[in-house]
Amino acid sequence: MDHITEFFVNQTVAPADIPPHLWSIMQAGVLAPSADNQHCFEFLATHDGILLFGSEAYRIAPYHKKILSLISFGAVVENMIIRAARLGYRADVLWQPDATTPALVAELRLSRSEPSDTAHDAAISARHTNRRIIFRGPRLSQADLAQFQQLSDGVDGVTLHFFDTERPRTELLRLIRIAETERFNTKALHEDLFSAVRFDVGWHASADAGLPPAALAVEPGARWAFAQLSHWPVMNVLRRFGGLHHALGFRAGYLPCRLAPHLAVLTTRLPVERGALAVGTALERVWLEAETRGLAMQPLAGAALLALVQYHEVPAKTGDALRRGWKSLTDETPMMVVRLGHAKRPAVRTGRQPVENHLRD
Repeated sequence: MDHITEFFVNQTVAPADIPPHLWSIMQAGVLAPSADNQHCFEFLATHDGILLFGSEAYRIAPYHKKILSLISFGAVVENMIIRAARLGYRADVLWQPDATTPALVAELRLSRSEPSDTAHDAAISARHTNRRIIFRGPRLSQADLAQFQQLSDGVDGVTLHFFDTERPRTELLRLIRIAETERFNTKALHEDLFSAVRFDVGWHASADAGLPPAALAVEPGARWAFAQLSHWPVMNVLRRFGGLHHALGFRAGYLPCRLAPHLAVLTTRLPVERGALAVGTALERVWLEAETRGLAMQPLAGAALLALVQYHEVPAKTGDALRRGWKSLTDETPMMVVRLGHAKRPAVRTGRQPVENHLRD
């Protein structure tokens, strides 16, 4: 707490004295989506709210991981607002309230209000990523799609675009394939892709941190081969002499998106870091709504993330191709692709570490 202002220090509540409603609100935050099931934040409870800090892992992360974390932080705060409302508290959010403390992402100030229970609160614990390759119809009506778009319209600087007509959908699928192929073609991106996969827990168990292989929807007959591909020397030979990265990009991104009834993209008009927070808020609203409707959903960040100029590990040719493609689809900055449809719920979901693990010392 060496950089926290004196005001915040005086307002801090010790863990043993944190009231039940704050525990519940923080628990809702922990259940928000995160990049590779690795939350990079810390909570600090105060007498009238909660402070959200980026952890040390966030502070030392490369730029692209910071952006993914900021998207997650937006979703974390959205969950906390929803849970607070159910418990009878209004949460006023101050984003990055202290310029002298850059790790301080948000301050939630709570005040008493009438309890407001919503279907989205019930969906917080049920929300999950569905990576099954096939999402089926029926397609949503235009009225339903408009309702999803209204959820993002309430977030300043964010737009939800559906790409369900042939020409723009074809271009989006092309960008997804370019990005996912590159993730198997470049050593740094390959290492980043597999770094969170918890092969140590086996193919039938979950994990509280990282991605258990059982949650990745890899076909049983392909599991041994998939594990071998996590080793760059193996992947490097197969991509150089067999072009395997193209097949993997097709399977990982293009095919599941091509088979989905709906593809959508969340974009922002804001500067990228502030926009990432706003997109995270909108993403969680859309995701919780999808859960309440019994829809399967999977976010895919690759096509947008690899287009960022600041992502220096991306080969220039690939980054340029993605940026040119996105310019033909939107005037805003793309931040997240989403596929939406109907599918059986996954047999194994990722777990979450307890709130206590996210309390700031």
